Amino acid sequence: MRELLNRRPDQPLPPGRHDQLRAELLDALETEQAGTSRRVLVPVAAAAAVLLVVSGLAVAGSALKKDDAGTPVAGQAQIQELPTDAANKLQSQCLAEAKRITANGIKQPFRDYTVVRTFEITGVQDPKVVNTWLIGKGTAPMGLNGEPVGYFWLCSRTAGGVISESSVRTPQTDKLVDLPVRPIARNAGVVAAPVVRVTVELAGEPAQEAHLLDGFWFAATEGRVNWGPYDKADPAAKTAVIRGYDAGGQQIFASTDKHPNCQSLWDFTGKRRGNVVQTDPPEPVCPTFPWP
Repeated sequence: MRELLNRRPDQPLPPGRHDQLRAELLDALETEQAGTSRRVLVPVAAAAAVLLVVSGLAVAGSALKKDDAGTPVAGQAQIQELPTDAANKLQSQCLAEAKRITANGIKQPFRDYTVVRTFEITGVQDPKVVNTWLIGKGTAPMGLNGEPVGYFWLCSRTAGGVISESSVRTPQTDKLVDLPVRPIARNAGVVAAPVVRVTVELAGEPAQEAHLLDGFWFAATEGRVNWGPYDKADPAAKTAVIRGYDAGGQQIFASTDKHPNCQSLWDFTGKRRGNVVQTDPPEPVCPTFPWP
């Protein structure tokens, strides 16, 4: 589902963590009944299980900054907004593809989402490379406690005009937990300070600079097209390496790194879960990064 996310080493759960994870699982199951946080068609239980591992993946519900033209990258093409007609065409393509591949009973996924931005990376010639994105905002079904959960929707298209991923979804919150960079597709993810530069390296290809825009990162790398209704994973995502660098040029994140276990005080929607569970040996509290 989110194969780009670096997994932690398998270890027995410390005392007290089972109950904590079970509570989060129940929240995730309720929230994910209308689709997964990555692709709408993935089974609900699998989606919730991943959310447990990567709680805090979500991005913020603050308004996107329309004047943000993306972080310029030396020698790289720039981002430009799509005109209205082109934006409407992209939205129609994204909705049609999302509907085609959805296999869990949602007849019109993302139909009620509001499009807040559509843009392309200029100068991309390879028809297999993703160069155009749509960002939308909407609300998922009611959560376990009766409140709606806000989500961002991302949809991408190749330079050849084919939708690459139409059903990338990530919850809205005001923080990233544990790590400042999160992939949510092979070509896109979220990023928080202190990371100011992100690169994406697909297997057998040189690393590509990603554009940073509104707290997301977007890379002009080869996409995956022709999703089937029951496809659950993007095989190339497993081999992609995402790296993040600070203002001094030091690499402070890589998707291939192994990170120690930590406890998050926040669930995947950014709500406080409670006090730290006492474990033996002690498990530290996960760091949090304001977003965007």
